[in-house]
Amino acid sequence: MNLGQLTSFIFMASGLILFVLAVIIYRENAGNRLNRVVAAMLSLAGIAPFSAAIYKSVIEGATGVPAWVGNMYYIWELFFPALLYFSAIFPEPQPIYRQHKRLLQLAFLPHVIHLLMVLLLADPDRVLGLLDFESQIPIVGQLLKVVFSLLRIITSFLGFLLLFHTRFFSLINLFYVVAAIYLLYSGYRKIENPRLKQQVRLVILGILGAMGLYVVGFLVPDILSTRMPSAMRDLLAVSALIVGPGTIAWAIVRYQFLDIGLIARRSLVYSITTAIVVGGYILVVVELGSALRSIVGQDSQVLNILIIIIMLLFFQPIYNQVDDFVRRIFIRTRADYSQLVESFSREILTIFQADKLATTVSDSLRREMFIENAEISFRDSDGQFRIRLIGGQGNVAIEIEPAVSGYLLSKRVPTFTEEFSGHAESGRLGGEVIARGFQIAVPLIRQDRLAGLLLLSAKVAGFRYRSEDITFLSILGNHIVVAMENAELYAEALEKQRLEEELAVAKQIQTGLLPKNLPALRQFEFATYIEPSRQVGGDYFDFIHMGDGRLGIVIADASGKGVPAALLIARMQAIIQSEARFGKNVNEIMTAVNQFISQSISPDRFATCFYGELDETTMRLHYCNAGHNYPLLVKGDGKIHQLDIGGLLLGAFPNAVYQCGVVEFAPGDLLVMYTDGLSEMMDADEREFGDKRIGEHAIKYRHQPVDAICSKMINSVKQFAADPAPKPGTSPIEIDDMTLVIIKALEEGGDRAIG
Repeated sequence: MNLGQLTSFIFMASGLILFVLAVIIYRENAGNRLNRVVAAMLSLAGIAPFSAAIYKSVIEGATGVPAWVGNMYYIWELFFPALLYFSAIFPEPQPIYRQHKRLLQLAFLPHVIHLLMVLLLADPDRVLGLLDFESQIPIVGQLLKVVFSLLRIITSFLGFLLLFHTRFFSLINLFYVVAAIYLLYSGYRKIENPRLKQQVRLVILGILGAMGLYVVGFLVPDILSTRMPSAMRDLLAVSALIVGPGTIAWAIVRYQFLDIGLIARRSLVYSITTAIVVGGYILVVVELGSALRSIVGQDSQVLNILIIIIMLLFFQPIYNQVDDFVRRIFIRTRADYSQLVESFSREILTIFQADKLATTVSDSLRREMFIENAEISFRDSDGQFRIRLIGGQGNVAIEIEPAVSGYLLSKRVPTFTEEFSGHAESGRLGGEVIARGFQIAVPLIRQDRLAGLLLLSAKVAGFRYRSEDITFLSILGNHIVVAMENAELYAEALEKQRLEEELAVAKQIQTGLLPKNLPALRQFEFATYIEPSRQVGGDYFDFIHMGDGRLGIVIADASGKGVPAALLIARMQAIIQSEARFGKNVNEIMTAVNQFISQSISPDRFATCFYGELDETTMRLHYCNAGHNYPLLVKGDGKIHQLDIGGLLLGAFPNAVYQCGVVEFAPGDLLVMYTDGLSEMMDADEREFGDKRIGEHAIKYRHQPVDAICSKMINSVKQFAADPAPKPGTSPIEIDDMTLVIIKALEEGGDRAIG
C-alpha cells in the first residue's frame, strides 16, 4: 500500500466516522434543534474526506469524467455556515440568534450560489459548445450569431469570475470560522455548569485546531495563489480531520457532549474500535501478502488464503484487547450512571444535615446531568413541605394537594409534573412546582409516606431526559431516603450524647451540692439518703452550721431535669446560705429566694423547698414550707404532726407571702423529710406509695436507730415498686429522684447511732 492509498483509506475512514457521529447525534434526540444542527454540520464535514477519498482513488487520472463531478466536493463547504449556526445556538441561543434568526439562515446563501457556480460553470468551453448551432434561415442565423457572441462574452466573464470566486471565496469561509469561534467563546463565558464549560472549551479547541490546519493547508495557498506540495497538503488535511472530528468524538464519549446517552456512546466506541481493527487488519493482510510474494517470487492463491486464515485467528483476541483499551479510555467516566450512583452513594450517605444533603444533591445534579435547577423539598414534623416560592428568598412551609400526594405515592417513580398538573392548586405544593417550571418530581417515600420530593427543572441547551436518566433518578431517590434516615439517626445520636453529657454535668453539680458529712449534735442524730434517677433532677438537701448550737436544714426539689434543674438548685443553695448567715428569719429567707427565682429564672422554672433552723438548746425548729411535701414529725406516742406552715412554691408568684412555723422536739421524736420521688413511687398497677404509707412506716420503725429507720423505709419503697417487666401495652414507669432526711431527738440516756 503506497502513501496515496493510505491517505485515501484515512480519508474514507474519517468520512465514515463523521457520518456515524452524525447519525448517533441525530437519533439520540431528533426533536432537539441542536442535535439536528450538529448532525447536519458533521455530515457536511464528512463529505470532504469522503469525496477526497473517491477523487484520489477513482476520479484522479481517469478520462472522460465531467469536471462538475469533481466539483461536487464543494458541497462540504456548507459546513461553514452550519458551524456559524451551531455557534449561535450552543450551549444556549445567543442574542444574534434571537434577534436575527433569518440573517443566520441567509448565511447559507453565499455557499449555495458558490456551489451552483462551480457545478454549472465547471467547463465553460463545453457550455459554449452547447450554444454553437446554425440555422438555415439567414435572418435567424445572423441573429443567433449575435446572441452566441454575446453569450460567449458572458460565459468567458463567468469563467473568469469563477476562477476569481473560487480563489477568494476561502475568505468567506475564514470569516465564518472567526465569527463562529467568537460566538462560541461568548457563550462559553456565560456558562456556569463546570462540565458543560469543559465540553465547550474542548469543542472550541478542537475547532480552532482543525480550522487552523485547514487555513494553513487550503485557504492561505488559495488566497496567495501558491502551490503546496500534495503530500504536505494531504498531511494537513488528515491532521485537521483527526483533530476536528476526534475532538467531538472525545467530547461525546468522555464528557457526554450534547448529553449523549451511554448506549449511543458505546455504539460510537464500538464503531471506532471496529474501524481501527478492520483498517489495521486490511493493512496488515495487504502488506504481509506483498512481503511474502516478494520472498516466494510468485503470486499464489494458496498463500493468500493461508495469510487470511492466520490473520483471522488473531483478529478476535486483538479486537477484544483494543475494545477493552478504548472502553477504559472513553467510557469509564463520571458521566456513566453506574459511576454516578457509586459516587453519590459515597457522598450523600455520609451527610447528616438535611440542608447540606439538599445542597450537595442539587449541585451534583446540575453539574453531572446538566440540569438547570434541582431542589429537595423535605416534609417537616407538621406534615408540610419546605420550598422556596417564586421570588422568595427563604423556604416556606406549604401543604401538598392530597390528589398530588396520592398520585406520587401510587407511582413511586420519577414522574413528569405534567402528569399531575390537573390536580395542582395555586398556593399549594403542586401549584408551586408547576409555576416554577419543574419538569420531574422524584417522590422520596419512607414507610409508605411521602417524606419529600426531589424536583428537577429542564436540562440546559434543550437536552431531554432519557430512560437511563429516569432509572438513575429512581435509584438516587432511594439513596436520598436512606441518607435522610441516617441523618435522623445521627441527630438522635447527637441529642442522646448531648443529654448524656448534660446529665453527667448535672449529676456532678448535684453531688457537689450535698454535704460531705452529717451534723454532729449532742441531742440529735441524722440519717440521709439520696438516689438520683436516670434523668438527673433537682433534688437536694443541705445542712448549714450557724454556730451557738443552731443548724439550718434544707430539702428542695426543682422542676425539670438535667442541668437547668441542677443550676437552679445551685443558685437556691447559694442564696439560702447567704441569707441564713445574715441572721434572717426563715420566712424572710424564703421570700428572698422566691423573688430571685421569679425575676431571674424563666417562668417555667420553679421549686419546692422546706427550710428550718434547729436550735439544740431550746429543742425547737423554726421552719417555712414553700410548697414542699409536708415533713412528718412523729411524736413518741405515735402521733404525726405535718409541718405545713409556709407558703406557695418558689418562683411561681413573685409577691407570695411566707409564714414561719415552730415545733418543739421531745426526746424520741422523729422528723421525716422527703421529696415526691418517695411518695409518688408506683407499683405495677400504677398505685402510688403515698404520704400515708410513709407515715405508717415512720410510726412502725420510730423506736429503732435512725440509720435503720432510713434503710427500712427505702427498702419498703423499692419493694413496693418492684416489677420485673411492664404489662403489655404499657410503658415503663419513669422513676424520679428519691431523697430522704431523718432527724431523731435522742432519748435520755440513749446512745448515738454511728452512721
